[in-house]
Amino acid sequence: MARPAQAMLLLAVAVAAASCWSASADATGTTVAEICKGTPYPDLCTSTAGKQASRYGTVDALTVLNMQVDAFEKRTAAARTHVSAEAQAKTSSPAAVTALDLCNSLYQDVLDNLGAARRAIGFKDAVTIRAMMGMAVQDMQGCDEQFKKAGEKNPMERFDQSLSKMSEICRSLSNMI
Repeated sequence: MARPAQAMLLLAVAVAAASCWSASADATGTTVAEICKGTPYPDLCTSTAGKQASRYGTVDALTVLNMQVDAFEKRTAAARTHVSAEAQAKTSSPAAVTALDLCNSLYQDVLDNLGAARRAIGFKDAVTIRAMMGMAVQDMQGCDEQFKKAGEKNPMERFDQSLSKMSEICRSLSNMI
């Protein structure tokens, strides 16, 4: 009879300890918006990361960086979907299709860089995170450059601009960890 009572007492202590840990983790009251104020695009940072804040017990620069990388990855996937649709459009010129195909490849490189950045976050390796974000920006600039060379309007410009801003946000956040 003593064993079940001890097990229940141990379970009650574990639950109480876990609730105390959770409360102390949030005791600072730090919000996503407060952390995002230290980035070059605080409104974009807050709007993209803030949606995910409820999934995390603690809000700090590292968790906001994770949220940003998640949002960056989703935005890049959306860019790849859009670039594929643009390449299939009958109104796209051959030069534009060539540039779009290269952009699609570059967006895949961005996703690879985000994977490396995510691994670096696990080690709190800010230098690698910044390097991966710098490479991502170069990929978006490479996409833009292809359209300039072809003398075509870049249908991916809006994506490239927002992705470049998200990269800068991630670089800023990496300086905070």
